Amino acid sequence: MKQFLLAALLLCQFTDLYAAEKVRVAYPAIAAGVAPIWVTWEKGIWSKYGLDVEVIYLGGGARAVPALLAGSIELFLGSDTASYLAAMQGAKLVKLGVTMNSIGYYLMTQPDIRSVGDLKGKVIGIGLGRDLPYIYLSKKLRDNNIDPKSEVKLLSLGGGQSGYMTALKGGIVQAAMILPPTSLLAERAGLKILAKIDAPTLGGGVNTTQAFLEKNRDTLIRFLKGFLEGIHFMISNKEESLKIFAKNLKNPDPAVNSFLYDDITTRVAKDLRPNPESIRSMLDFIALDQPQAQRVTEKDFWDLSLLDEIQRSGFSYSK
Repeated sequence: MKQFLLAALLLCQFTDLYAAEKVRVAYPAIAAGVAPIWVTWEKGIWSKYGLDVEVIYLGGGARAVPALLAGSIELFLGSDTASYLAAMQGAKLVKLGVTMNSIGYYLMTQPDIRSVGDLKGKVIGIGLGRDLPYIYLSKKLRDNNIDPKSEVKLLSLGGGQSGYMTALKGGIVQAAMILPPTSLLAERAGLKILAKIDAPTLGGGVNTTQAFLEKNRDTLIRFLKGFLEGIHFMISNKEESLKIFAKNLKNPDPAVNSFLYDDITTRVAKDLRPNPESIRSMLDFIALDQPQAQRVTEKDFWDLSLLDEIQRSGFSYSK
């Protein structure tokens, strides 16, 4: 009996120690691509895999790579353009999976803007770095014979999506790229949807450093398992997911939360695997400003062996 109690005590101590393993994961924007992380976190799913995950909102993609390289976080979700640019410049980053293989942005303007051509000479709000919305915006402008480097003024804005909307409403900028569900709020506020930009690309990529992967492969496998389970919980449990969206969006409006839910559940990569077409599309857009991206292959900077291992293990998404 004493041996049994001692073994049980040691097991409990080991379990507590194992469960206390801390992982910090950051995300840069309030957008569809990060919605599954809210659900996974709020439902405590990662704790089932022995992880104490801290989810951190950075409020801008430009902060993600420096935070990761400095060791302030272990992973970041999103900022896929920034992670590619950093990797191309020699940073030892690795991409483990992706939340979405397409993203829908809304080019939103003040009401008097009638066409993309009207943006010539105007001020357009962008993020703090050359991120994915900037790449798409540049392409949209070029497609309409506007040089984004000389024929518009690009103004870097802080404050994330709500900051973009505030700048638009206040007349500080005449246009900005807005993500759902903020796009719905902006439209309600009287701003105009000038164009919807929806194309294959990466969204919500799971990024870490090569050094962390080499030392913590098992930790990352458990993180990915929890994330996979969280995605499938979200898809199967709309009402609970909507409550979590409302909490994290700090918006009780069911229409806004449902708008986001419908967007993410139609796009989410249920197995976290990237489509080569989406990778190539992103690299081609990056190459508009960084020609060296043309030499990057669809496999460079990726390590999908963790997802392969999870698949071979017969892992079930529902626990």
